[in-house]
Amino acid sequence: MPRAWATFAAALAASTACLASGFGLGHRVVDIAVPTRHDGRRTDSVLLMSRRSRRRKRGAAAAERASGIDVVAPADGIASSALGHRAKSRGDTLRELPPPPFPYLCVCDVEATCEEFSGFKNYEHEIIEFPVVVIDLRGEGAVLGEFHSYVRPTVNTTLSEFCTRLTGISQELVDAAPTLPEVLEQFDEWRVAQGLNYTEEQRDFAFAADGPWDLRFFLHGECSRKGIAKPAYFDKWCNIKELFADHYHVKSCKIHKMLQLQGMKFEGRLHSGIDDTRNIARIAAKMRLDGAPIYCNEALPKHMRAAALAEQD
Repeated sequence: MPRAWATFAAALAASTACLASGFGLGHRVVDIAVPTRHDGRRTDSVLLMSRRSRRRKRGAAAAERASGIDVVAPADGIASSALGHRAKSRGDTLRELPPPPFPYLCVCDVEATCEEFSGFKNYEHEIIEFPVVVIDLRGEGAVLGEFHSYVRPTVNTTLSEFCTRLTGISQELVDAAPTLPEVLEQFDEWRVAQGLNYTEEQRDFAFAADGPWDLRFFLHGECSRKGIAKPAYFDKWCNIKELFADHYHVKSCKIHKMLQLQGMKFEGRLHSGIDDTRNIARIAAKMRLDGAPIYCNEALPKHMRAAALAEQD
């Protein structure tokens, strides 16, 4: 017998034995390459039995998964079956959630001066709105307090028409506002009055933002350029956008899309610092209830932190 047909006979015998023993349909085996002859030429084909087995297995697994998923239609009419299923399976009760690494989350989304076509690298952005919303991670994400202040820029002192249209912040608001060093000092006094401790022995909170821009590029960037001292609690933060994508297994998306995926709608004015911050806080609170781990997943690079400390000394 030619070697090719001997190989086929052995493979067929092994496959038949496997099916007879009850393993054929339940295991991932196995396309068996079979040498065949057609018009005197040798070709390779695949046993149809193996293909059917694989299709049956995939179909059965899909049916089993579908039977366990509750499709939830949120108020805005957009189906969120994947997120609804994850929230249910990971436990809606707070007793099932692991304790957070810190009890409170300080959510922050700043607004800064801007020009419509300036680009990020060709313009010195200055913070003009500094909001913080504090939520309790130990409970249902209740809001414990808010800090909000407009900020007076000192380099690009006149707001562009585009900036006012985008953020809703008028020239009169920033002209009457304190400067960034004064606002940071006011916030620090406010957080102490709220009982939010941040020492080597006790760290009650961490900051959170929608990406790295607010705390790394806007806040640290301006403080670095102007030699402004800022507390160490601004050096690490929770990137909610990335934590959201990791937990729900979706692509990184904007605030209104994250809310939509959670069955909620944006409340307020988009690009208003305080409204953006409140909505990010709502996202974080819902993530917590859905069993998402909330932790610091971003920080200033060590060389940036070292340079900031040197400037303060």
